[in-house]
Amino acid sequence: MRKIPPSLKEKLASKKYTKYKNTDPKIEVTISRPRSSIQDTTYFNTEIIREKEGISDIAVTPQRLTPLGRPTGIYEIHIDNGIAKTSKRAYPDKKGDGFINQFEVGKAKSVAIAFDGRWELNQRNLWNIKTYEKPYIFWVDNSGALYTQRWDAHNTKQKLAEGVKKVTAIRGWKSVAVPVHDHGVVAAYIKTDGKVYYRNYSEQEDNNFVWENERAVSEFAKKAQNINLFLTNDYRLGFIIEDENETISWAITKRNWAGMAISPEKIHVRPHTLNINFIPIDYLDLSALKETINIKPDKVNLKLLYASTDNSFMHIENMPDAEENWGKILIVRVKNELYNYKESDFEIEDNFNRKYYPESIEKIDKKTYKLTFTNFNDVGEEGVLRFRANETENGVGDVYEPFKQKFYPKNLVPESLPLPKVEEIYNE
Repeated sequence: MRKIPPSLKEKLASKKYTKYKNTDPKIEVTISRPRSSIQDTTYFNTEIIREKEGISDIAVTPQRLTPLGRPTGIYEIHIDNGIAKTSKRAYPDKKGDGFINQFEVGKAKSVAIAFDGRWELNQRNLWNIKTYEKPYIFWVDNSGALYTQRWDAHNTKQKLAEGVKKVTAIRGWKSVAVPVHDHGVVAAYIKTDGKVYYRNYSEQEDNNFVWENERAVSEFAKKAQNINLFLTNDYRLGFIIEDENETISWAITKRNWAGMAISPEKIHVRPHTLNINFIPIDYLDLSALKETINIKPDKVNLKLLYASTDNSFMHIENMPDAEENWGKILIVRVKNELYNYKESDFEIEDNFNRKYYPESIEKIDKKTYKLTFTNFNDVGEEGVLRFRANETENGVGDVYEPFKQKFYPKNLVPESLPLPKVEEIYNE
């Protein structure tokens, strides 16, 4: 620790500083910039992607086919006078071809693009993403429907949401140790009412990859007009949202770092001397034994059964029946298999606290079930599916604990109420 001289202590104790008191106060501020940071605009390699009237929205994403080194290509989607179009270019572009036009998507008012991929440990002991060959593209058509597609594979086209005005996308973190800890490919979007939602394409417990149900960013209660996504170096995914007053807010996830934060270490040993000792082994000729025991079981049935009582809904989706009625069938996938399931254990509740109960339950596969109702068309845009924990059991015969999950049914046709009838008219 450095000592303060008495003369300086005396000056510090004084409340007034003047030249008369042999004091000439001055303040010096020294600011240094780390040399490893960006010094000026020459740090960036800037180039014009598009120079044309009518370009209203554009998104780019790098392709990296190896976990070490520079990207291998750049893919792009943009809106040209109301039409979504795509292009790509090599990186580095040694031939100087620039962006080469690919295909048109159709009429659109917002676009986004993101690669799926996996994190791999490169030769420098750092995690880098190795992307797949082609990215996902996202676009909002003029009716407000949000679609996604695996680049030019038209058979992968899928509608993600309706009533959307702006979309952005990114590939979130995926744990290398726990497969289901997967942010997935995230599509975040603003609906016409200004609320922010997202859907993510991620790995499930059955090792399948699906677009999960729509979720609202409930932490943001204002009316949004712009949105973007980002990743942090400590394995988080973030939302940046601008509201109608041009105020910027952000929300951030928890760390998704299982197996990622600490790189594996290797120890190489070169011994000066090495001694190997072989332990004597006694061999026994089993054919010389005079007694044998033969076991012939009549039937062996071994199963690994889930013994805990916690469970949850992993996916909820309504489907049309043979008459194209979307308000009767609900497809449900749960985290853990159900045994001795009963219809009385399930109910749908709408925003008016009305309840709907299934008439039958059909098992589709180990964790997927088909619930058939008389009619739940009046549920509207949002409902709650609740497991009531009456009789349905886990693998060892214990009843599961209650659980519930919001879901957003589609194509429901609410039944109109009959008009009131005049029963009697009289005067007094």
